[in-house]
Amino acid sequence: MLTPGRIVLLVLLVAATAAPFWAPLGLRYLDDFNVERVEVVGTRILAPHEVLAISGISPGHSVWDRPREWEAALTRHPVVDEARITRRLPGTLVIRIRESRPAGLVDSGTLQLVSVEGTVLPVDLSSVAIDLPLIRTRGLARPAARAVWAESGYLSQLDQGLWARVSEVRAGPGGALMLRTGRPDTQILLPRGATALQLRQLRSTLDYLARQPRPDSSAPARVDLRWEDQVVISASTR
Repeated sequence: MLTPGRIVLLVLLVAATAAPFWAPLGLRYLDDFNVERVEVVGTRILAPHEVLAISGISPGHSVWDRPREWEAALTRHPVVDEARITRRLPGTLVIRIRESRPAGLVDSGTLQLVSVEGTVLPVDLSSVAIDLPLIRTRGLARPAARAVWAESGYLSQLDQGLWARVSEVRAGPGGALMLRTGRPDTQILLPRGATALQLRQLRSTLDYLARQPRPDSSAPARVDLRWEDQVVISASTR
């Protein structure tokens, strides 16, 4: 049964949807529309409470407050590519975010997460479950290191399943990437801008090598895809 208070609230909600654009600005001063709950959708790297803190939404705000400033605060954070805030009346805000895609981990004295665009992401790795390759760029000039990060990010987007099998990435000869997988123990040379076809060939080659018996003491296999229309398999030097 509707109480008088709920009837008034219902009337206000109906009026807000039918009234001119300035009507909600008046409703923000009513306690019935204070923010009581915030839902966060789309997080993988950031924790929901971090998203809330970054947004600046706090007790005392109204769901009718304009979300533009909150969204701008979120998109200024390096991990957030896009943010959109909607309301669920009477007292809930929903934050939907799209995070930067991580490409791997870089070792710059301490391990840090790097995005597919080559941006270091300020993330506490102890609080995030991330299974990504280590991108070794120590000793490279900054532009060369960023090129390796960007290429790693491009490949991770092209074939996420394959990238989950890669444990290490480093710069190879002639601008190529050198990858390392653990199962099977393999060194891989990929040309810059490798195609989806080359990655499918690599996946098939790794599946083949995984079925071959190998002594524990043997050197890792070496797979070279830098040549057009062929895959070269050899024993690598450790």
